[in-house]
Amino acid sequence: MNEVSKTVAHGTPHAKSPLFPKLAFWGKIKKQRAAKLSLVVLLLISAIGIVGPWIAPYDPTESNYEAFLQGPSTKHILGTDAIGRDLFSRILYGTRVTLVVAVMAVGITVAAGTMIGVISVYVGGFIDHLLMRIMDILLALPGIILALAIVAALGPSQTNAMIAIGISSIPSFARLIRAATLVVMSSGYVEASRSIGTPSWWIILFQILPNITNVLFVYMTLFVGGAILDTAALGFIGLGAQPPTPEWGTMLNEGKDYLSDAWWLATYPGLAITIVVLAVNRLGDALRDIFDPRTQK
Repeated sequence: MNEVSKTVAHGTPHAKSPLFPKLAFWGKIKKQRAAKLSLVVLLLISAIGIVGPWIAPYDPTESNYEAFLQGPSTKHILGTDAIGRDLFSRILYGTRVTLVVAVMAVGITVAAGTMIGVISVYVGGFIDHLLMRIMDILLALPGIILALAIVAALGPSQTNAMIAIGISSIPSFARLIRAATLVVMSSGYVEASRSIGTPSWWIILFQILPNITNVLFVYMTLFVGGAILDTAALGFIGLGAQPPTPEWGTMLNEGKDYLSDAWWLATYPGLAITIVVLAVNRLGDALRDIFDPRTQK
């Protein structure tokens, strides 16, 4: 193998690979006030999800028959629900439940969607056509409807909700990754590597994936917001985490019957969902702007 072939197959030694984060990335985040604020909010919420169960002032599942539907006070910061459970403690505990379901669901989406999108383009031909037609069939159904069908088949639970949300998002994610992979494949160096006999696994791991990492990261961030909403939606209709486990969507469902008498029951879980989804989506938009080549100077 001559020097030119080695360079094509293994990449230029001094080339800057998108696999490794650039120091300029953090500088650009700091320049965008909304992105910086969103990142701080998400880090804070993640910390609450980790330590929430230990800092909660009350047991989130323990009923207190002397504190039915009490409004916000010094004793119960966010009030209590219909059976006297402290709402603040339930929201703290529910942060972990909601984030775990959403993040694990996105993990399923990213793993399966990336594999389908990359393999579809790399192999091409009949495999590409078959995989994309299957994705088109699944895309014909709204994601939440597909998730409902999966949970209905598996049974309502936190784990099944996570699996359903992850599977329902695979078709759209696979389509996005396929488009990004097509751009990489059209650059020419992948075909050059294939022509000199470079193993397929090496090309996928060290030439294709590193060059779609930026796109992958942006899409993954944006999909987290949708996964949180889907998690809350399944919990709201009773197909997610089951009572007495605190989960924001389930708490919304429990509070809907008390909107006129106990406004805090639905308001605070709704605010928690809104803040997290807004922060995730704003950070995703910022990352998209940062990684967009048209914005690079």
